[in-house]
Parts: sequence; structure tokens; C-alpha cells
Amino acid sequence: MDKRELTMFLEDPRSALHRIFSAWSGVPLLLMTDVDWNRGPLVLVGLSDRRMWPLIPPGSLLQLDQRVRTVDDRSWPEFERPVYLIEFRSRFFCCYAQRRGETLRLISHLESPERPAISIPFKEAKVRGQLTTIFRPLPARGSAAGRPSAKRK
Repeated sequence: MDKRELTMFLEDPRSALHRIFSAWSGVPLLLMTDVDWNRGPLVLVGLSDRRMWPLIPPGSLLQLDQRVRTVDDRSWPEFERPVYLIEFRSRFFCCYAQRRGETLRLISHLESPERPAISIPFKEAKVRGQLTTIFRPLPARGSAAGRPSAKRK
């Protein structure tokens, strides 16, 4: 990719690269020097995904640990509960998860405006790994990371 092509991507508001840089415009790039790039790929939470808000606001950058692909069926204390990346029917969910037999519950954060939980067949779900937060954007009025206006569904 040459300089002209890169400029074209950055200026096109429809490009994913433009949206990512817009969401991350206030992030000091020096924060990225501490990322252990060998640990796993990075995951960007969608700008309209509020399933884990306010713990993980839209636009957060997470790192995926692909070695952890099992979901325990036990109960977790709130601040120790792992967050997973789960694929189901071509959609990705950043959420808490709990397995009950052949059912997997995708659980939202308690304060999220999203549905509290979705039950799906465990055999149809793909647990891609466990997520850890690299960076969370600061919530500001009118920003994607800010307080949602919608009530819980």
C-alpha cells in the first residue's frame, strides 16, 4: 500500500480504518508499546456494542487469549468473571458466559442497556477465547463510549 492509497482509506468515512482512527483519535500511541503482541490478536469492540458497557465501552481495544476456549459452569464473583469472545451465527459477542449443559448463556453487564442474557445452543457457538482490556476510551458526552440513552430491553 502506498501513501496515496493509505490517504484514500483514511479520508473515506465508510472505511473501517477511518472509523477506527476516528474512535481512537485521543489515544496516545505510546500506550501501544506495552502490548504483548505475541499473546494474541487484538479485538476492537464495535462502536454500537453496549453489551458490556460500562465495564467495556464501545471502541475499547481488547486482546484475545485463544488458549482459553472453555466456559466454566460455575458462578463467578462480579470482579473476577472472565469476558469471552463468542461467535454465533456469523456474529461476534463480547460478553460474560455461563454454560448449563447443552446451553450457553451470553450475559451482559448488569448496567448495560442490552438484554440481560441470551441463551444459545452450545454446539452452535464457537468460543474464540478470553478477552483482556488493553485500552478503554474515556466516556464523554456524545461519544460512543458515553452513557447510552436507551433503556434496557
